[in-house]
Amino acid sequence: MRYVTLIVAAGLILTVTATAGAKTVTLVFDPNDILDLSPGSVGGDFDGGRKADQVNARRVHKDWASTFYETFYKSGLPDGPHTQPDDYNTYMNWRNSLDDSGEGLAMFNTWFLDNAAARSWGEMVVVKPGTTVASTTASGWNMRFIPNPYGLGGGSVQWWTTDPAKRLRPTDLGGADIGKFSITADLYWDTGTGPKGWDVTDPDVELGDEVRFWVGCLNGDDADFYRSDTQAIYFDNQDWGTDSPAYSPFGANDSTEAGVYGSGFEGVLSATAVPEPMTMLAVGMGIAGLAGYIRKRRMA
Repeated sequence: MRYVTLIVAAGLILTVTATAGAKTVTLVFDPNDILDLSPGSVGGDFDGGRKADQVNARRVHKDWASTFYETFYKSGLPDGPHTQPDDYNTYMNWRNSLDDSGEGLAMFNTWFLDNAAARSWGEMVVVKPGTTVASTTASGWNMRFIPNPYGLGGGSVQWWTTDPAKRLRPTDLGGADIGKFSITADLYWDTGTGPKGWDVTDPDVELGDEVRFWVGCLNGDDADFYRSDTQAIYFDNQDWGTDSPAYSPFGANDSTEAGVYGSGFEGVLSATAVPEPMTMLAVGMGIAGLAGYIRKRRMA
């Protein structure tokens, strides 16, 4: 029995070693960071820069693809330039107005996609086509995997809550601490040297790699992500922030009516790649088996 235990323990440890170099990794993140992380202040560091250059790039929009209020500059871009600090202040005023119970983000998604839009946010990680993105969530929130949204490739995880008390608000303004979420997937660094998206030349995301990924939400009848049980953002135009110069406050009808298409939030998060949960289970079982064998040896 001693030899059997040793073989099992060694086998489990070998499994852990093999898995450490596998493609499937887990990203654990705090959804509160979506609104808690402060964007870089508007100034010379971002003059003429793009969102890919800003660690915590954020923006909110009243209308899809037309009226954006951003924490980064857009000088020289086809749909720019936007005026700073006006855009930055408008975003911060919106963010700082989420101070009433029931306001905040009720739905958001992540999306690992290789295209110009993803790269413009500084994303360099893609999901291998045909693989499932698994996820975990905290109490009060729900989730689902959406493969190939809009036929554009990649994989998206959507999270949502129907509990107003669980909506994401800045914690410094009284928002609840939601807890940790996670994403587990076959992730690769897209080098851009082969075909669009994943290809055999793309290296695996390794344990310990820092991964930058997009998060966002959109109100209205947005086919792949729309839900009849919740909208994406709930806010009013009361207690608007005081940063100036800024554009006019949002109206309440920009957030809660299904027929109003386009108001939304976008930003980026970063997370360190850690072993997938089954790897951690194997580590625990391997260590426990080896410890049991050592104890028996000592008692013999």
